[in-house]
Amino acid sequence: MWPTILAGVYAGIGAGAILTFLSYVAPHFGAGSYVRDLDPPTISGRKLSKRETQIAGLLIHLGLSSFFGAGYAACVEYQLVPNFSLLPILGWGIVMSLLAGLIVMPLEGHGLFGRKHDAWFMVDAIITNTLWAFLFFALIRIWVIGA
Repeated sequence: MWPTILAGVYAGIGAGAILTFLSYVAPHFGAGSYVRDLDPPTISGRKLSKRETQIAGLLIHLGLSSFFGAGYAACVEYQLVPNFSLLPILGWGIVMSLLAGLIVMPLEGHGLFGRKHDAWFMVDAIITNTLWAFLFFALIRIWVIGA
């Protein structure tokens, strides 16, 4: 059981790391940042600097990626989903989008489904989570199927 869940953690972190890397590299190629900056976040009454905010965002992103990777692997272990095939993983990406829109985005200050930014913020999240699902599918097949 644990090797499969650990492989899910690794594949989730790997997919999240690839997407995070692309998000940091894309502005250097003219993609720009379309998400407007919110008020600086505060922790215990202290405002975070831009660097601290980026590090916190990176840790949250990789933590959620590992959590959702482990979650899908656990669903396979407990036979809630049949296997590591593409369609169930893409469905998991949609579940991730809904949970992020209902729980994570409001906690980060983006509002319910990212409405504080604009109407397209959730569409971007769905596309990103779909890309995460494709990357997770490729990586989990290397670690679980290829092993």
